[in-house]
Amino acid sequence: MAIYIIADLHLSENNPILLNAFSNFYEKNLYLNDRVIIAGDMFDLFVGVDKNSTFHQKVRQIIFNGRNRGVTTLFQRGNRDFLMTATMAEFFGMRLIGDFYSLPTVKGHALLIHGDQLCLSDRKYDSFKRFSSNPITQYLFLSLPISWRNKIGKNIRAKSMAKNHATTSRELLNSPIVKEVGKRFLESAKCNILIHGHFHVFGGEDNAFGENTYRLGLGDWGSRYSYIKIDHNEIKLVQRAMEKNF
Repeated sequence: MAIYIIADLHLSENNPILLNAFSNFYEKNLYLNDRVIIAGDMFDLFVGVDKNSTFHQKVRQIIFNGRNRGVTTLFQRGNRDFLMTATMAEFFGMRLIGDFYSLPTVKGHALLIHGDQLCLSDRKYDSFKRFSSNPITQYLFLSLPISWRNKIGKNIRAKSMAKNHATTSRELLNSPIVKEVGKRFLESAKCNILIHGHFHVFGGEDNAFGENTYRLGLGDWGSRYSYIKIDHNEIKLVQRAMEKNF
């Protein structure tokens, strides 16, 4: 039995290569009793389940094929798919877990988060997240026709991508506020390893938040893909080139 953690796949109907890679990841890496944890941003844009969407049905089939082979899939919300509910996750064959999820490893206890929780210095994003996470806001939004939701979601994403991000993700990860927040998260959860995605910066960092603490960052899926493998012998951070037929 092994646990595989992936994040930031940004699957979309306009990128069949990524969808094929996701399918092959399940087919070529996962076996009976293995567990996959998708730590957010599985979708490039998610405004609720569309049962009439061929794309959503394909994603669902990939995960259900894994489930039929004894593979369990857990899902943790990211900033792109924060609307995912437990019922929606079950539609895709997944079980929804909390935004802070701890698990044992051979190097100590790890705390898994998507990673946007570290961005406390981005006040506009923090305000948007609080507003959009409100149950009333979500209820009203999900009551809209799926075509309206897609249009609104695409507009919000376009405005976000058009912003001039002066600070790089790597600089953010090394900023004092991220270091302090990460340390606080680990202490609160009684963990010594922080695993995250969101920043699209692959790599590990020893003593990241103090002595004997570690940070493991997952990259996004594009020209490369990355994952963390945890079993009884090791915790391993892996990045590989995205092969054409992967």
